[in-house]
Amino acid sequence: MPSIRTPRIVRPGVLSNLKVSSILALLGPFSEHFRDRGAPIESIETSNDALQQVVSVIASPTPSTPAELVDRFELLDLIADPQSGINFEDGYSELVARLLEEDDSVEDLAVKILLHAPEVAWREFDRQALHTRRTLLSLMHPPSLKFLEPTEQRITQLEALLVPWFEQNARSGFCRVHLRQEPHSTSLVIRHGDLLKRIGVFDENGSPASRILRPERVDVAHYLHATREWQVSGIGRRLQELYRQALGVVFHASPSALFHSRRYSLEPLRDGATALRCNPGSQVQFAELKSIKFEVPEGSQIIVSRGNIFEALEKNNPTLLHCSTILEARIDLKIATRRRPVPIVINPIRDKVSGLHSNEAIDPWLVQRGFSNHRHDHLVLESA
Repeated sequence: MPSIRTPRIVRPGVLSNLKVSSILALLGPFSEHFRDRGAPIESIETSNDALQQVVSVIASPTPSTPAELVDRFELLDLIADPQSGINFEDGYSELVARLLEEDDSVEDLAVKILLHAPEVAWREFDRQALHTRRTLLSLMHPPSLKFLEPTEQRITQLEALLVPWFEQNARSGFCRVHLRQEPHSTSLVIRHGDLLKRIGVFDENGSPASRILRPERVDVAHYLHATREWQVSGIGRRLQELYRQALGVVFHASPSALFHSRRYSLEPLRDGATALRCNPGSQVQFAELKSIKFEVPEGSQIIVSRGNIFEALEKNNPTLLHCSTILEARIDLKIATRRRPVPIVINPIRDKVSGLHSNEAIDPWLVQRGFSNHRHDHLVLESA
């Protein structure tokens, strides 16, 4: 069955903001593909309508669409977006000084970075993947099993362990693992294919049609050195089990090295609003309970949300907080380095926490307030 990946052109006007020379440099390696689709890229130099034909080809992929073209447009859209977070003035000033010409737009500069410094684009891709809000499973290993430092050989070994499962479960044999060193952690970005999907599209003639595509899935795995914990994403128990065993083999020399940590707890919430009190001058300036989910002794589940939840519970059902099982809670944290509150969701039974937890302020706060059970390990880190 044919399978393709669809380009994710979030801002279709990005090509319109490019000089002709930039478009030709960007699409030149794929000129045969565009010629076969009836939109030769050379014609944009003489025809006003040619660019729209090129955009139409990009927006309506076929099984013959080169995967490299898809990657190139995903990265171009990312680094040309002013909201992407790349600070050219501070982080890449030498690169910009070398590549930028007087008549370059932001998009022209992005094309040059993509072509001449692709590692910068991939670095931004990895950064955004790691800092995206997602749910992570917590895994631990015994102190006797050390963490083996990641090397190119170990990354290749991890890919080789993952690929057979993806192939056997109709996810294709594509898998790429990127390494990123974060403060106090080692992070892996795992890119792989997802199950095939069929979507309705319009072809070049405006007629309804359908396409089969294979979406890309991005998972992450963080290793927190202070707590000996892996935080791993992935949808479904079988995929999570694959990651548990593969990470154990590669980084701890045993497929059974990692076990579910039972790290998280919501018991502090039984103390009421004092559980969320923040210390003056700390990175987490304010915490607010936004929703809480209970299971009462009879088995029914109750969700309380909106407004002052602690006050509502005290007035309407004061026994609920003390006599029921707390299944899940969402807490919004105001962090000094971020303008907007960061939501985190804690689920102790599933041993998961979701949110922007790669932010270095969140894990210490969870430890200090008793929502994480690695208080001793974290104190060792702070005193080091």
